[in-house]
Amino acid sequence: MGAIGLVLPVIQAIAGYMAERKTMVADKTGLNIETVNRVSTAMTDLLSKDERVAEVIMAEIDKARAHDITMAAANAFPLVALLRGLVRPVITLTAFFWYVYARCSGMELSAEDYAIVGGIMAFWFGLRPFEKTASAKVVARGTPLSGS
Repeated sequence: MGAIGLVLPVIQAIAGYMAERKTMVADKTGLNIETVNRVSTAMTDLLSKDERVAEVIMAEIDKARAHDITMAAANAFPLVALLRGLVRPVITLTAFFWYVYARCSGMELSAEDYAIVGGIMAFWFGLRPFEKTASAKVVARGTPLSGS
């Protein structure tokens, strides 16, 4: 976060000041009120963009979770649920063993190969266990799954 964390409150304060006192800012700077209004609006939009993106992402995550819940209810056969549960681990293990084989046999690996294997490992050993732990606690408390 660093410098952004220090600069962001200052920019927000300036944008708020400009929005509240458009006429005074326009008189002091020699600009017309419309220009001050556009700059203030642009600064406010820029500052709230990350929050809007986070809200959209969380809405998509909630939709995906709701879809998973309905799919789990629709797949009443244990064999279907088992096969669905094995897809990701099988793909992960295949990619991992391919990587180990490539390294042991001296195959030339490209940057894309490392990106694929790194992405798979980051998925399983990165934030995924923490998300599962957090969602398990939410379910255990009896509250619905949410993005927060």
